[in-house]
Amino acid sequence: MRRMAAAAAVAAIAPFAAASGALAHPHKAEHAHGDTGQVIANGQNHPAFINGESCETFTHLPGYGPAWYGLETAHHGPDAGDPGRGDGCYQIEDRLSPLDPASDRNPGTE
Repeated sequence: MRRMAAAAAVAAIAPFAAASGALAHPHKAEHAHGDTGQVIANGQNHPAFINGESCETFTHLPGYGPAWYGLETAHHGPDAGDPGRGDGCYQIEDRLSPLDPASDRNPGTE
């Protein structure tokens, strides 16, 4: 019975983990003259996004670090959830996917 429950839990979480891992990337500041840009915050990353929200309690992506909230605010704009880092979460406006171009509020970062 335990094995079946564990298998069901892994099956339920796997799609989120796979999608989150695909979103893991160091953030960069783009330069106006078209080069690849400079990695910012020592390549730190953020916790996983689930339904447009990234929280400290979610799966941490490779390279997760303390600059995550500031990076997402710089990239996607103000926190649309409970504003501020105090709740441990960052929410994209209208709960858009972080992959949706409409969620990118600052084309100078990637």
